[in-house]
Amino acid sequence: MSHFPPEIAPADLIGPDLPELRAVAVTTANGAARLDGDTGTMGNATDTALLLELRDWADVVLVGAGTVTAEDYGGSPTPLAVVTRSLSLDPGTRVFTEGSPLLLVPQSSLDDAALTHRRALLTAAGATLVSTGSGGAEDIVATLHGLGHRRISCEGGPSLYSQLFHADLVDVLHLTIDPVLHSPADKQLLTGPVHRRLALDHLAATADGTVFLRYRRNPLG
Repeated sequence: MSHFPPEIAPADLIGPDLPELRAVAVTTANGAARLDGDTGTMGNATDTALLLELRDWADVVLVGAGTVTAEDYGGSPTPLAVVTRSLSLDPGTRVFTEGSPLLLVPQSSLDDAALTHRRALLTAAGATLVSTGSGGAEDIVATLHGLGHRRISCEGGPSLYSQLFHADLVDVLHLTIDPVLHSPADKQLLTGPVHRRLALDHLAATADGTVFLRYRRNPLG
């Protein structure tokens, strides 16, 4: 009989309450970041509770447009900041009909005459478009800080995670390991070139074999 609890209080997984940028993700035991196209069947009740607890903790939830579309994001009590360059989001989807997202857009996309119609559609749907300068990871985070958002919870996807880790901007990674092997892996947690050594801050598990890891930035990189 397992000596691990059936569930864990998400507050026990959060750790110190500091103004920082946290990434939260779930993978299979062999590193797949999706099952059959999304993450909906991954993790367990504690994983879901952790995600929601991090949203409550955060001043803003940071997420890429591809993840918003793939996961069919809805409204959130915590402000939702969506990174997009193409502005190709559908204004009829739940992220707009149930909320008013903040769209983080490179200045080049705000100046692009070819995107005038897209900008008008998304603004009419309730979005606020904010320039992130070059659109790089540093500018994205600096823009959120400039808006007063110091507690940032990033929910992906792989491209955004890669940019943030490559720039060494992530203070904490909450990584849930789902005890399943799944191949082929259509998506991995990271897509771009990244090499970071992390420091293990906390480890826990539930009776179903799901493992919860909390890593902090390693000063040795």
